[in-house]
Amino acid sequence: MVGVPRSSGCRLCVKRRVKCDERVPGCSKCETYGQPCPGYEKGFKFIAGKPHRTRRRAPETVEGQGCDTSHASPSVNSTPDASQPGSEIQWVAREEIPSTVISVDLNVLQGISALVNDFASPGAPESPDILRANWFGLLPLIYGQNRALDATLKSFTAHHFGRVLQNEQMVIYSRSAYGEALHCLRKALMNTSESLSSNILCTVVLLCIYELFTDTETPDSWMKHAKGLGQLIKVRGPDRYRSQLEISLLKSARGLIVMHAMFAGEDCFLASQEWHDMMREQRITTMSHEYHDSIEQFFAYFTHSPRIVHNLFRLREKDHTMPETLKEISEALTQVLDMQSKMTVWYEYWSQISSPPIEIPSFTGDTLFPMILTYKDVLDASVYCGYYAYMVIIHEALRSFGHPGPQEAAVTFFRDQICKSIEYASIGTLGPFRIGFAMRVAIETADPLTRSWLVGHLQEFSKTYAAAKPENYEPIP
Repeated sequence: MVGVPRSSGCRLCVKRRVKCDERVPGCSKCETYGQPCPGYEKGFKFIAGKPHRTRRRAPETVEGQGCDTSHASPSVNSTPDASQPGSEIQWVAREEIPSTVISVDLNVLQGISALVNDFASPGAPESPDILRANWFGLLPLIYGQNRALDATLKSFTAHHFGRVLQNEQMVIYSRSAYGEALHCLRKALMNTSESLSSNILCTVVLLCIYELFTDTETPDSWMKHAKGLGQLIKVRGPDRYRSQLEISLLKSARGLIVMHAMFAGEDCFLASQEWHDMMREQRITTMSHEYHDSIEQFFAYFTHSPRIVHNLFRLREKDHTMPETLKEISEALTQVLDMQSKMTVWYEYWSQISSPPIEIPSFTGDTLFPMILTYKDVLDASVYCGYYAYMVIIHEALRSFGHPGPQEAAVTFFRDQICKSIEYASIGTLGPFRIGFAMRVAIETADPLTRSWLVGHLQEFSKTYAAAKPENYEPIP
């Protein structure tokens, strides 16, 4: 077997996707970036062996081990039994699966550990990053407990390192493992007890993120998994999220659920008080109570954003001279003004307990935005960018509904705050995922020059994060 070499640059430059000058003992790029150079030792290398056929397995009935990959997958046209828990989401796995799945000689646990390393928050190891600290870091510990989850982990790991190392064999294997994961997931969802387990929840979350990074079918493939994820979380009900793994999965995935509701033209079920109360009660131990409660309050307000967006686009197309339309606009305007008032109060408190962004010169010498915003860590950056995006939506709605005031100037200000945050917030493997929604909002309200600038960043991000392809960000008519 032959190891595939990685970039010879230092680990931080590789993670930031910038050219390292390989100065010894530490590179000057890290020095300019304001972080100690981690050095050039690469540690793990992903090694692939000769493909071989998967051995046939006898059917098993143990919970969490219900997948028999040697048997043909169920018909893709079968209708789920609505009386069974999880039946609403079985269609997530309705795809034709090959009767045999290619396997390669992978050191899976080592690969997952390296994956967790690559997905860790860049440049801020002390950051209470939810995805890293509370469930992503647990993946090596839960590998081997569930076949659907195992196949998903293999697929995710192989794809990530296949892209990083430009190894097509790994990418091909990842697609085969993805097919196996869907097959196993479908069987698991037909098992009453297994379908509601934390392992299956973890599987569906990972598959949704996998789609965002790989774009296996169409630009909206992730929407199918996000819909299934939302249905699974809803079917499980708020009382099931009590373990560290489950509550962290929910809090990491809830942004995807809100985005799906927004793009699908639906209200978000997480907007109910029952869900708000549960998520506020379940604390992340690495955060202070004030910090945690402020983030939870923001998200509680954010779950109402799909309705504001739907009203914005629906009423924009109506005849504003009609009495019934004017009544609808008045009702929608009242809701938007109420949310603006709540967000103003929230931001006053948030800005007191969090570190405000600092404006510094761009590291890349950007000409359109020569000054950029940096933050205490990527979690702060995510919350601030979420706030900027929500304020763009609110002021654009106020402008469209004819509310007096400098709405257009406010839209431009908050949009530019997003643009100034991209250089910092997009750092690392998860960077494009972290900043993606805010960029989507920014591009909706961008002038031609700013839009061209945003598209350039999307093209760069799409090399590793398929959902960032510019064609996926076409403005909504």
